Amino acid sequence: MPENFPFPMPFGWFGVARVDEVPEGAVVALERFGHKLVAWRDGDDHHVAGAICPHMGAHLGVGGRVEDGCLVCPFHEWAFGPDGTNTDIPYADKPNRKARLTMWRTAVANGLLMVWYHPDPSVEPTYEVPHLVPEGATETGRFDRVVRTQWQEIAENGVDMAHFKSVHGAGRVSTVGEQVFDGPFRTVQSDQTFGSSKGELPAHLNNSTLGPGIGVQRFTMLDATVISVSSTTAIDPHTCLQTFTFYSDGSVIADKIAPSFALEVERQFDQDIPIWENKEFLAVPALAPSEKPLMDFRKWAAQFYVGAPSA
Repeated sequence: MPENFPFPMPFGWFGVARVDEVPEGAVVALERFGHKLVAWRDGDDHHVAGAICPHMGAHLGVGGRVEDGCLVCPFHEWAFGPDGTNTDIPYADKPNRKARLTMWRTAVANGLLMVWYHPDPSVEPTYEVPHLVPEGATETGRFDRVVRTQWQEIAENGVDMAHFKSVHGAGRVSTVGEQVFDGPFRTVQSDQTFGSSKGELPAHLNNSTLGPGIGVQRFTMLDATVISVSSTTAIDPHTCLQTFTFYSDGSVIADKIAPSFALEVERQFDQDIPIWENKEFLAVPALAPSEKPLMDFRKWAAQFYVGAPSA
């Protein structure tokens, strides 16, 4: 388990890449969940597999290619189909039926290529991630960060209203609206303020948490809506890849404020990184009365861990 954090990597659906980061015909190398992976796309079909060729151990993401929907190894040109089976050996009469790639379950939603991770590979997905980014929304910005922490430390910031004033300079401490828990999903609404060139703007936040790995936030400001899709995915037990992708609802006002809003989220996220990377998880924190939503969140988060004490 990670130092300063008592839980293993959570299970669920996680974004391993944005959909447009896996272009048609390309082989993309990834490191997620302590595994070397490769992703490729054949039309509308997306595939993620273990990156090491079972023949002689070459990394399929370093020089590999896609031919007729199959992944071809750069070392000896063995080909593997979308189900992981060896389909061709160019210097043999028939494929090797024992040579097989480990395939990962995939899905696409909210602009993300997702995989299902569970420490027991035989466990099937227990939920589906809904599509919450409407068709017609236009992307207005994105940024990525690698942080030496775990998803729960990052996610807890969403119910830690006091830190928005002390760390990010908000004018007041906002309150968390009612958290609604529905199995692997959580929704919370709150009123906040966000800095702009014209000073602080009042905003309403509708935050949908879709399992431990994905969040869709809808910020309504000046009668316009900006949507943020966040993805928190373990690279290894100690480190997370955090991505944000921002969308406008298509209105003139949203198109105008969305880029500056994205920059403000990036500024605040960068301010949090040194805190996350140096803090310790306290199972029984000394809380103020207004901070009860933190413990409600932790009770919900506990469902995503296998073989760990209560979160």
